[in-house]
Amino acid sequence: MRRLSQILLIVLRALIGFEVVLGIAFWTGHWYSLVSVHRTGGMLFVLTLWIIAALALAQRRNAGLAAFAIVWGLAIAGLGFSQQRILPGDLHWIVRVTHLVLAMAAMPIAERLARKPSLSAAAPQVASN
Repeated sequence: MRRLSQILLIVLRALIGFEVVLGIAFWTGHWYSLVSVHRTGGMLFVLTLWIIAALALAQRRNAGLAAFAIVWGLAIAGLGFSQQRILPGDLHWIVRVTHLVLAMAAMPIAERLARKPSLSAAAPQVASN
């Protein structure tokens, strides 16, 4: 499962790059015909984050962080799907930046969930007298 987590992490990195490029294009007034592609990529991003979290839960690692990642993914998707209706006009940039920050903040969460446990954490503790 560790190998799968690493592969999913690579997918997540590629997706965030793709999504940021599209997002910047939208912010600068270009490629609006690709909004549905951006939504699809965003859904894949969140699903990949959730799978990484589920793998961590299945391995009984970082349960709290994995649960947080699931909630974080809901926040990313919720804001992504509703952002066009939030603060329309001159203040809409706040929503766009918030959406970007939420997505970017998911990356270190996923990195930590997919990380190999350290040798010291994996080694059994020996009681010394």
